[in-house]
Amino acid sequence: MTTDDMTSLGEKGFLADLLPRLYSDPLLVGGFGHDASVIELTNAPFNLIQKIDRASHPVALKEGWCDHRTWGQMAVTANCSDILASGGQPIAFMMAVMVPGTENARDVQEIIFGAANECRANGVVYAGGDTKEAKDAHVVGTAIGIVAKDGFLPRNTAMPGDQIFCAGLIGGFAGAYFMLKRVPQDQRDRPAEDYIRYPSSPRAQWRVATEVNALKAARCGMDASDGILDVLQTFSSAGVQVSLNLDAIPYHPFALECARKTGVPLTQLIFGGGDWNILYCVSPERADELRKLGDTSFPLFHIGEVTSGSGVVARAEDGARFAVSGVVNEHFKSRIEDATDFMTTIETGNFLQ
Repeated sequence: MTTDDMTSLGEKGFLADLLPRLYSDPLLVGGFGHDASVIELTNAPFNLIQKIDRASHPVALKEGWCDHRTWGQMAVTANCSDILASGGQPIAFMMAVMVPGTENARDVQEIIFGAANECRANGVVYAGGDTKEAKDAHVVGTAIGIVAKDGFLPRNTAMPGDQIFCAGLIGGFAGAYFMLKRVPQDQRDRPAEDYIRYPSSPRAQWRVATEVNALKAARCGMDASDGILDVLQTFSSAGVQVSLNLDAIPYHPFALECARKTGVPLTQLIFGGGDWNILYCVSPERADELRKLGDTSFPLFHIGEVTSGSGVVARAEDGARFAVSGVVNEHFKSRIEDATDFMTTIETGNFLQ
């Protein structure tokens, strides 16, 4: 048992120490450590899937770019994205809002309206929640859903030969953030409202994930809101090597513009997080099915493969290969929501060596 403090361990180190020592009930499908938890329902034709997550204080709200509805929307997205990435279908959502007594009541109502509206937009039942007093403002959501008996997508079952697919464009959050923070309005290609809308409207990959789950084509899946690197490192933890194809990255237009206007390398913006992508490992026998789905109206992209070996690497069209390392969004270490060390590392670091 560790005696380190939480800052020394970080969220991931803490869980790595804790989870192997917890009793895993036989009805907990796949054990602990996945995007969402699946409970075997022995007398039902499907299983229960559930998720609980604190919603990060939105960067857009801290910057004054949006109102408090974004925080409620974030809570729904954070929980439902993990259920979708795990092969499930979200059914209902509840939320706890904890604020100081001095908090503006209208702002608290806006958080709740934001969550309720996002639920309604995606066919999820908003089932209420709880409002309590606390020293600091926090929003915690929980979602429940159903998943097919053979539909659960764990995080750690990647195998050599698997192809890696990404639902959604990459680099939009980091690109929008740096465009707003680093580039004067008269040098931007778009009005400020266009960039603001992206971090102010966090949305899960509902359409793509629903189709991928219906096909049961993926071997494993993971939400990438903490950054693409976090997912790739998790996939490689199965004792395999994950190879990212740099020439196949589906960059968001904001990332492309940001690289031109700020000089931040495009390859850094891959790892900025906040885009609500989902990554999948797909067996080679099923990969062609997913390749045929992807187009401009259905954002699903083939971005790499799993091979024998270990760790995360990247390759370019000219044959160059790089080891990949860097920062991920992790509590007690470096958080996107603080918009300080994490974003500085994205802007000035070098993840490809």
